[in-house]
Amino acid sequence: MFKVVLVANDGHPVPEWVSEKLSSEGIDYVCHNCYTPKELEECAGDADVLWLMSSRRGLIVEENMDIFKRAGVVIKCGSGTDNIDHDACTRRGIIVAHTPDDPTGPTSDHFIAMLFAAARQIAVQDRLVRRGKWDPKNALPVGGLEGADLGLIGFGRIGRAIIRKLSGFQMKIRVYDPYIETEVIEAAGASKAELAELLKESQFVLVACPLTEETRGLVGERELRMMRPDAALVNVARAGIVDEESLVKALKEGWIKAAALDVLTKHPPGDELLSLENLTLTPHMGGYPHDYPDGIFATVVDEIIRMSRMQMPRWIVNRDVKPRWNISRSIVCP
Repeated sequence: MFKVVLVANDGHPVPEWVSEKLSSEGIDYVCHNCYTPKELEECAGDADVLWLMSSRRGLIVEENMDIFKRAGVVIKCGSGTDNIDHDACTRRGIIVAHTPDDPTGPTSDHFIAMLFAAARQIAVQDRLVRRGKWDPKNALPVGGLEGADLGLIGFGRIGRAIIRKLSGFQMKIRVYDPYIETEVIEAAGASKAELAELLKESQFVLVACPLTEETRGLVGERELRMMRPDAALVNVARAGIVDEESLVKALKEGWIKAAALDVLTKHPPGDELLSLENLTLTPHMGGYPHDYPDGIFATVVDEIIRMSRMQMPRWIVNRDVKPRWNISRSIVCP
């Protein structure tokens, strides 16, 4: 039987229909949160597909690759695959796939919600009201949104959705993405800019790029000092892109006015972050759809069924891979 193992789930409740649908397709489905090489070997050593619903690291890495004797695909639910060793998979002919369309809608919505919360100081005012302080002047808005200067770091699916959804505010939007052509950005109603220009000119800066070796630490002390003193920074992408220590310093010392984060390097957050009144926090929920949990499983289950029928996954990350599939198994492109 074609075997798929959900090796990392992070506590997401798996709807009953998932196992029923996979079983009806003749797929041997196993769900076991693996934390050690021994667990991986016992549960997934003979898997055709390794499935992750988690950003947890240390599983699909070089030192564990010899465990996976049959695996032809590693599939991660959502867009980010930075917890998977792409090079190790590519060297062994293992496809790294994901489902990048799934989080586009909810994550772009969450970016905008966090932007509005920071701009209007919603979370701050809520905390003050709950402490009995009914005075709007205690936390005035950072700035107006209509016609504002907005900087967008990253111009993938989510970045483009953000621009489309904010179009009614007639903002002046600058985009930093060295991999996207100027014409493509301008066609979306924005202008292409270098990072330094974007940081210096934008009152609202949204971090919407993937975490890679190039983007790790992209926004550090030097970059934060470039920003306007009335600026607000929003990060719903990955924690490693913004240097947290520098951001804390920036918020304490007034280099920038406010920030909103959906991602943290350590969670739950420590007292230093929690003490910052000009910081809005959410628990990495940006990609959660309104129909959770069903909504986060639908596409990946369909992808697994496609693969069980020997069709290539639709969204391959390591595009230069030469697929081995299962040593004796061949895969047919759709």
